[in-house]
Amino acid sequence: MNLPNDLAWVDDIDHSQLLAELACHGTEIPSEPSDDAPPARAGGYQLLPIEDSWLRLEQDESGRLWASHVPDARFPDVSDGSPQVRFDDDNPDLDGWMTTRADIDGSGRRWVSVLRRPEREAYVALLYDAGETGPTRSLMMRGIYPDVSLLDGGSRLVFVEPDREVRGGQRAIVALADPERYESSRREIAHSATGGISVKPCSVRRYFKMSHGIRSERVWDLVDARAKTPTPISVPGSPSDPSLFDVALLDGKPTLVQLFNGDDSWALQASLLHRERVMSTWVCATGVGRARELVSGTGHAIVRVAQDGEETLYRINIEGFSSGREPALRSPGVLDLRQNQVTPSIGFAATELASGVMPYVWYFDRAGECRNDPEEVALRAAGLANSARESYTSFDGYTVDLDLRWPAGDAPFCGAVVLMLYGAYGLDLDLDLDPDLGTWLGRGFAVATPHVRGGGPEQRHLAGTRAKRDRSVADAVAAVHHLRSGKGAVTATQVVTLGASAGGFLSAATLNGCRDEVDICVVVNGFVDPITSLLRGDTQTRASDEDEWGDPRNNPNDLETLRRIAPIENLVGSYSAEALVVVSGCDVRVNPRQGLKWVMRYRELGGSAELWFDPKGAHDCWGAGLPRTALVDWVSQALARRAEA
Repeated sequence: MNLPNDLAWVDDIDHSQLLAELACHGTEIPSEPSDDAPPARAGGYQLLPIEDSWLRLEQDESGRLWASHVPDARFPDVSDGSPQVRFDDDNPDLDGWMTTRADIDGSGRRWVSVLRRPEREAYVALLYDAGETGPTRSLMMRGIYPDVSLLDGGSRLVFVEPDREVRGGQRAIVALADPERYESSRREIAHSATGGISVKPCSVRRYFKMSHGIRSERVWDLVDARAKTPTPISVPGSPSDPSLFDVALLDGKPTLVQLFNGDDSWALQASLLHRERVMSTWVCATGVGRARELVSGTGHAIVRVAQDGEETLYRINIEGFSSGREPALRSPGVLDLRQNQVTPSIGFAATELASGVMPYVWYFDRAGECRNDPEEVALRAAGLANSARESYTSFDGYTVDLDLRWPAGDAPFCGAVVLMLYGAYGLDLDLDLDPDLGTWLGRGFAVATPHVRGGGPEQRHLAGTRAKRDRSVADAVAAVHHLRSGKGAVTATQVVTLGASAGGFLSAATLNGCRDEVDICVVVNGFVDPITSLLRGDTQTRASDEDEWGDPRNNPNDLETLRRIAPIENLVGSYSAEALVVVSGCDVRVNPRQGLKWVMRYRELGGSAELWFDPKGAHDCWGAGLPRTALVDWVSQALARRAEA
């Protein structure tokens, strides 16, 4: 397929030619961290609830990570007397690798770290045991996906690895966490020729969750790692979200706990597990709102519920029905329960991300009583910015939710608004999870994100995929009109569209849809030429991309929709908005040639487009040497230039 100005030749250049063209049309940004980066500072710590104590993690002045056991979260400086354990590994063979995630055994003395080589999208998992002077590396697993977890008292591992014979295929493997028996004990428990396999641990580590199926049809099952032949156990309702079920202990017996969402209501259900079967079932609690996450303890579950822009935590006993519950915590932002990795535990923790202030960790004992310093809590609450959840109507009458944040003291707000976009793969953006939110607010911006079709729960997700992808663009365009109209809590005098990956597609497509109302367009590794990518199958995520965006090779409806909205092919006429496009030379999820073509076409039409490229950058890891505020700085300067003009 030829573009109007015949930029198709860019798709056929090799990697070295690509880098040369990027250098010709853009500015290289640093791939390596600066030598004058500030040293690691001691003083901060985090507590993780494990089996019978809190594990305190902290860095020393040299950047080394240490762990110690704390009996009571109210007294984080009082350990149980056992020696500190060093968690980090600074061997030179790990140079160039970055830690992606870690999983820890309930004892706090065995863990597995997943490291990633960004420019190759390569992963390695390292199994460690605590040592007196440093961790002992007992096993290295190469070529796995990021999903790997310890099971059954740290004696087993479950992970996903690529199929070496089938491109895009995956295998789920269970093996003993023993260097001598690891290879001989490996058992394949699932295989897929098109991917879609993922594994996540349950709180009771005898069990883990495993997904199968393409994204739009993905289902999560339960697997008993102790079974002679581990096979998937069907979970009632065939859940598509692993955050909505877990395994707890009730009178020492494994018990499936599960959340069900209805129309602005939720229910917690429990079922005994026996010999790989789901047995007797009862309802533990019901409530109003939408349940978003669940973790388990001994005889109870912690439930996170969202309603009207607020999130609430409940501690619920699972033996019988609980009524008249008081929430353990309320927040105007996002609550994250991922610190709770095992059960039974000494208590539970929740990370709060709210309105542009630093993340804050709440600690609770087994009974759900808060263990944080009340003065510290009050001081933090006084610094929260303004937030709101409102709705607007898209062009076909569809109602879209809009999340808003703006600086404290400005109510209502009138000024520049950054519209953060994604809306694909069933995902929405949580503004409070953005580490740069506080910087945007500190510079005087308001920040908004619309929950467009294509993101969110299954029904809304499917309403904006494939031949219906144009609806997600329509919803984003309508968000710009709404912000400009002054009908809500925020009135936009300038609009900045900003998106990465699928959000980059939506940022550029929104500019096409309302060019006179967008002042700045930022695209980071954006999927701005979906038709070419889908026809060529030029990424490692081909199967999931076709499931999400359509199959233009074989489905004329999918092709017609993409032709109407594809950012490059719909660049016509003149544009006054300034654009910034970021391209990573080693991106294997979005072909970096897409961003280059978009910039060249935009400039041909007389638009102002700046191109940053990182020759070693990957899809979500680029510009290591840039200041943290680089994007905020550029947008601020671009708006200042427009004001002067």
